[in-house]
Amino acid sequence: MRAQRVLTVLAAVAAVGVACKDDTTGIPAGVEVYTAILNGANEAPTPVTTTATGTAIVTVLGHLVSWKVDVLTPIDSIILGHIHRRAADSVAGNVRVDFAPTPTGAAFTGTATVGAATVVDSILTILHEGRGYVNIHTKAHTGGEIRGTLVRQ
Repeated sequence: MRAQRVLTVLAAVAAVGVACKDDTTGIPAGVEVYTAILNGANEAPTPVTTTATGTAIVTVLGHLVSWKVDVLTPIDSIILGHIHRRAADSVAGNVRVDFAPTPTGAAFTGTATVGAATVVDSILTILHEGRGYVNIHTKAHTGGEIRGTLVRQ
């Protein structure tokens, strides 16, 4: 069943590509896309027991970094969200980009934060080297409840 869905998607993409009269995709040249799967098991130095999960998409174009973080399964009382620099796998790193999400209440799902910021070269280096991660902090877990490493797509 999964193979059939994959083939269907590939066929649709091929049909759209053939229908296009030019080679543009609508995506600006030079855009970098990073994604992360957020969960409590990824928290460091101590994993967090939580059912909350989420995803993050971070794009880079020049020095402009944009993001969208979605919570997929309920989380209680978001207070902060950031891109951090990972010093080591089991160590929490410094905040590099503050998302400034709107605080949420109990059992929140949906878009936790969306935005953009102009960043310095050191932030770009962190992303390029695969040392960036997204962390969502809550009232119950002020050090972070769900976290995920940003992976370039």
